Amino acid sequence: MKILVTGGSGFIGSHIVDILIEKGHEVKNYDVEHPHYNQNCDYIKADVLDQERLSYAAKGYDCIYHLAAEADVNRFYASPIYSAQITTMSTLNVLEVAKKNEISRILLASTEWVYGTLANDKQIIDEESPVSNNPDHIYTSAKIASEMFCKNYYRLFNVNYTILRFGIPFGERARPSTVTPTFINKIMSNKEVIIHGDGSQSRQFIYVKELAEGCVACLHDNAKNQILNLNGKEKISVLDIVKKLEIILNKKAIIKFVPDRAGQFGGRFISSEKAKKLLGWEVCIPYHVALQNYVKWLRVEK
Repeated sequence: MKILVTGGSGFIGSHIVDILIEKGHEVKNYDVEHPHYNQNCDYIKADVLDQERLSYAAKGYDCIYHLAAEADVNRFYASPIYSAQITTMSTLNVLEVAKKNEISRILLASTEWVYGTLANDKQIIDEESPVSNNPDHIYTSAKIASEMFCKNYYRLFNVNYTILRFGIPFGERARPSTVTPTFINKIMSNKEVIIHGDGSQSRQFIYVKELAEGCVACLHDNAKNQILNLNGKEKISVLDIVKKLEIILNKKAIIKFVPDRAGQFGGRFISSEKAKKLLGWEVCIPYHVALQNYVKWLRVEK
């Protein structure tokens, strides 16, 4: 297949590009940032908001993975208009390009954040669970809007979609400011690791390489016009991350517990069973093994 990936130079996008190439697809990376990882594919340096350029780049392509968006939640707070434009308006651009060029499907990178942040440890969330009707962040609202646009274009213009709701990815090529590399750097440099509350807040972290495999599995026709959670199986607490890193790094962390944040999200379980049933995809690498792989990669990179 001929596949265009917006945001193909980024953390998740670059891994998707790798796997698509490995599987023999013809890939084009469309990104404002030059590729960092020597992928052997076409590259166009362009803004996803440039509809004319995007339309030209996508002509003759079968599918578009749309990952170009603002990934840093903090920048949504600092620059809400720009962040929403490159997240939400870019989705409209991609959908319009797909309509004009008769592209068979758009695969949209979304997030588990759309379910909201009400903590309920006993609740299991799947794709039938409602999205938040009272989002507490512009990032969440932008992702919900992008999902709605996909559904609108399918109903109005017959543009097929797959919505990919990511868990919290970690691993090779992650931004240094994310939680796992931050903790690694703090431990290795003998600096305090700040933990809010008792550290029991949990997330279902997903190794980026397995997340990318799940994204590529969604090319299957079974994923057409579906919403799919792509998430880890294990609930990992903040304190778990630190304790596992102490073992991997063979170094004791200097932990400083501080008062919990107001309204801190405790965690819940988000099921990826639908992806397993439809596509045969599931996470296979245990969290601690993936964490070891990441630490090994970081040491080589430095």
